[in-house]
Amino acid sequence: MPVICAASRPEKCEWDMSNTYIIEVGSESAGIVVRDRAGFRFFSASRRFSSLDGKLFRSAREAERAAKKRALSQKSACPDFVKSLRRALPKFRF
Repeated sequence: MPVICAASRPEKCEWDMSNTYIIEVGSESAGIVVRDRAGFRFFSASRRFSSLDGKLFRSAREAERAAKKRALSQKSACPDFVKSLRRALPKFRF
């Protein structure tokens, strides 16, 4: 965390905490969280994370964990769909 200090008065130092964080899952931008009076509010960057849009979290780290959990739950749903397609379609050679 950066520290802001007045050179002439080091006793007046204060911690500068960011009010906005970018949340990424892997190489994909999930969204941003903005500090609110009650915590951190999530704003999604893609439809994949829209279920978290507007949700309030206690910390930016908690929002990051929720985005990762969301991404993992969607990955696990995809293979079942692909498996059902493979069973439904005859095997073609390309």
